[in-house]
Amino acid sequence: MFDKIVVTAANEAQARGYRAQTRGDSRVVVIADPGGRRVGSLGATVNALRKLRGLSGRVLVCHSGGDARRTPGYAAMGKAFVPMRDGRSMFAHIVETMEKLSLPAKGGLLVCSGDVLLDFDYASADFTAKGVTGVAYPDGPFEARRHGVYVAEGGASARGVLRVRDFLQKPEVSKGRHLIDTGIMFIDWPTAEKMKSLPVEGDIYDEFPKMLLAGFAPFSVNVMPKCVFFHIGSSRELLSRLGDGNTYVDAVSCKLDLAGENIVTNVPPGRFARLSLAKGECLTCLPLGEDEWYDLRYRIDDNFKTDGLWEKHGLAEKMKRVNYARLISMRSRVRVELPLRIDLAGGWSDTPPICYEMGGAVMNAAVRLEGCRPVVVEVARIPAREVRVESVDLAEKGVLTTRAEIYGEKDPHDWCALVKSALAVTGYAFSQGGLDIRIFADVPKGSGMGTSSILGAALVQALLTVAGRPHDPDSVAMATLRLEQEMRTGGGWQDQMGALYPGVKLIETQKGEEQAFRVRRLSPKAEKAFAAYLRDRGVLYFTGQKRMARNVLRGVLAFYAANPYGIAHAIVSTLKRDAVACFRSVSRGDWRGFAAAVNAYWMNKKALDPGSTNPQVESIIARIAPWTEAVSLAGAGGGGFLFAVAKSRAAKYKMEKVLAAAGNGGRCYNFALDI
Repeated sequence: MFDKIVVTAANEAQARGYRAQTRGDSRVVVIADPGGRRVGSLGATVNALRKLRGLSGRVLVCHSGGDARRTPGYAAMGKAFVPMRDGRSMFAHIVETMEKLSLPAKGGLLVCSGDVLLDFDYASADFTAKGVTGVAYPDGPFEARRHGVYVAEGGASARGVLRVRDFLQKPEVSKGRHLIDTGIMFIDWPTAEKMKSLPVEGDIYDEFPKMLLAGFAPFSVNVMPKCVFFHIGSSRELLSRLGDGNTYVDAVSCKLDLAGENIVTNVPPGRFARLSLAKGECLTCLPLGEDEWYDLRYRIDDNFKTDGLWEKHGLAEKMKRVNYARLISMRSRVRVELPLRIDLAGGWSDTPPICYEMGGAVMNAAVRLEGCRPVVVEVARIPAREVRVESVDLAEKGVLTTRAEIYGEKDPHDWCALVKSALAVTGYAFSQGGLDIRIFADVPKGSGMGTSSILGAALVQALLTVAGRPHDPDSVAMATLRLEQEMRTGGGWQDQMGALYPGVKLIETQKGEEQAFRVRRLSPKAEKAFAAYLRDRGVLYFTGQKRMARNVLRGVLAFYAANPYGIAHAIVSTLKRDAVACFRSVSRGDWRGFAAAVNAYWMNKKALDPGSTNPQVESIIARIAPWTEAVSLAGAGGGGFLFAVAKSRAAKYKMEKVLAAAGNGGRCYNFALDI
């Protein structure tokens, strides 16, 4: 743990924003560059050392003085405070990773960049050498031309702590291996004390290495065998790394019509009833002063650093007027959007006690419906010590004011049971303050697409994010499993895992009550091919029949418990093998193998419980049989969505035409992989 965390800012206005976003951690001190101008990372370090007298122990200095001009959607907040996929800021992740490093007992100053996340073998880092020790890893000329490069004794193939012979900035090299600077620099306290006499200016990755090489202090580099950078240097990188490659939406409270390549951030409630953006259009809203909003509209490839747009919009002055209390208040409403899932093979093997006794193996796909992630949860903190709940699709509202309402026995028919259970499994207490919760699922009821579990997962994720508690997809999935047990509806883990992990994946567990997930995703090439295959031949049809999954669940679990002649256990073993076979088929583009696995899955569902189908469903399947290569009902079956694979693109067109004419409340839906 660090004794002190210093965040540097370019000016006092930016420092106010950083203080507002780090409030609550008493270790954090935000220090603005003097004179209202940027003085460089070396100058900012010297300034911090001068201002914070008596520093000792383990101190982290995170340099965050940039304007974030290439990512205007977060220019007001700063790149260090871009929210990662788990809802926590990049800064929170940086601190967490830097705390994995083993620093000397006598402490020192650890310097890092506020816009880069690093993943390497933290345990092997050695900072016991005197003076200054950097961290580097070997890579090729492409990375060398984009970063600082260490030249060390022993060359790029050496490992361990080496003496630095030279330091180059973005050298023009075309071949060979080079020691790439990670931006991490450890400075022992005698050297840090000596730095106080330096001018308050300069770059710690440029001027400072020259000083060290000239004899200011011993200079070493700690060479790691490999390192992974996570950096968002442009709006397009934001879109690809944190969005879905096509859209990125964060802290937005309005309906959206997005044509693609859109970034929308920080849109407050009431600003727009509906926002429509053409391809490549982006928007962020800046709260200025007490009641003004500035709608910053830009294009996906605008970078505001070289094209004059920063000056055209007058952003240097507007950033000084940003009201961070308003910004944070608006952003305190956490929004989580999740896709649905189509189970392709292995379902039921994920359900307790089956997975506890035999382990599970499920292949499924995260999908969007009609171009959207249809499961949406919004959670905001409120001053009153109560929980206000609204279900948009059910047109229900309510207020929870007592612990008994949350932790008491649940009625699965109660429209608010899901919210109460989510609050219970995440340990909510009224002493933590009140919450305003809004849930929405734009899916037909009883769909078989995992909606209830996915809504539960979105709720758990939002509640943990609001509470500032760390979480990942696996922990959210297990909490959702407990949520369903709390509701007394039962269920497994594949629904929530299907939505929490993007794209197509095989999810496996070993037997035991502690289910540890092994998730294998398709390669990008295979996933792209499968997406095209589904686009050409996949059909998703709502049968018009609503059903309760728990009714089928009871039948399956009763049959499994009885296990006549070992048949139930044999079917589960087959389900698991077929899931692995299905994944392998799709991985190599074997579409016949995939279709066979889907058909086998449907047959085994019906073998486990005849309630998985009914005469109406069989009538629909018979009607489209001439054009069908594979078919299965989503989830537990008994109604809901039907997933089918047509024999050809022409067959898909004919099948959809036949289904559209069938009536009975059914309809075909557009769907696509959520990658």
